[in-house]
Amino acid sequence: QMWTVASYVLGNRFAGRRRYPLVLMLEPLFRCNLACAGCGKIQYPPHILKRNLSFEDCMRAVDECGAPMVSIPGGEPLLHPEIREIVQGLIDRRKYIYLCTNALLLKDKLEAGWFEPSKYLSFSVHLDGLQEHHDFAVCRDGTYDRALAGIRKAVEMGFRVTTNTTLFEGADPNACRAFFDELMAVGVEGMMISPGYA
Repeated sequence: QMWTVASYVLGNRFAGRRRYPLVLMLEPLFRCNLACAGCGKIQYPPHILKRNLSFEDCMRAVDECGAPMVSIPGGEPLLHPEIREIVQGLIDRRKYIYLCTNALLLKDKLEAGWFEPSKYLSFSVHLDGLQEHHDFAVCRDGTYDRALAGIRKAVEMGFRVTTNTTLFEGADPNACRAFFDELMAVGVEGMMISPGYA
């Protein structure tokens, strides 16, 4: 992945381009299976939440952009009816994919054979801390355990898994350390940490 990105950057520099995309944020839907208090997307009207980008629209955006990496946020991408085809289309184009998910559906989708391990595909799981903190942040009990089960299944099957965590004011450093230690123990490849501003 680093070689692909470095080659892409050098190619653009040699071509004299000062500005070019590195990552395409491909958002195929806003719909989600959670209703987190801090999320603005779920507040869209129902006719917007029901809309999906088609496979063809997604591939057109990817081809037009040309970036070597594609991040697929949502909503929850695993709810998209063509997510398998979208992911496979990106793999066929040799794009590095970060499929952002709350992982509530991940274990079931993997057991159903929706995805094959690939060096191009990483699942980026949103977790906001240990069980009590995460479940409170997403406004639903049991989500942490389901997400962790999805992560374990993905790692066991040979998938790349990273996490995405938002830390808010007053976060306890010792609880964060215990959380990071737990994620490392289950085999995540990397962790992205973002500050949550008021």
